[in-house]
Amino acid sequence: MNNAGWVAQRVGDERDVVIGVAMTTSNDRLDRIEALVERNAKAIDKLTDDNIGRSNERLDTDEKFMRWMMQLAFTLLFLATAALILNAAAFLVRLLLLNQA
Repeated sequence: MNNAGWVAQRVGDERDVVIGVAMTTSNDRLDRIEALVERNAKAIDKLTDDNIGRSNERLDTDEKFMRWMMQLAFTLLFLATAALILNAAAFLVRLLLLNQA
């Protein structure tokens, strides 16, 4: 009976050791997982910030391009109108000169 108690006590101690080792292993794994999650969160934040910066740069570039295109379109429209007015004036002058002759 005394031996049986010692065996039970010994088995209980081994279980505690096994449970203690398992808890230490679990805590180590949790610490590693926590570190990985933090590292991944920082990497995601950095990538997000980089992508937002690139998007803002693209929007700025697109906006500048659109301004240049609008300026070019209005310049071409103005030049075409001026050319039409000059041609119409030249036609009227020729017409007047031909009628006087």
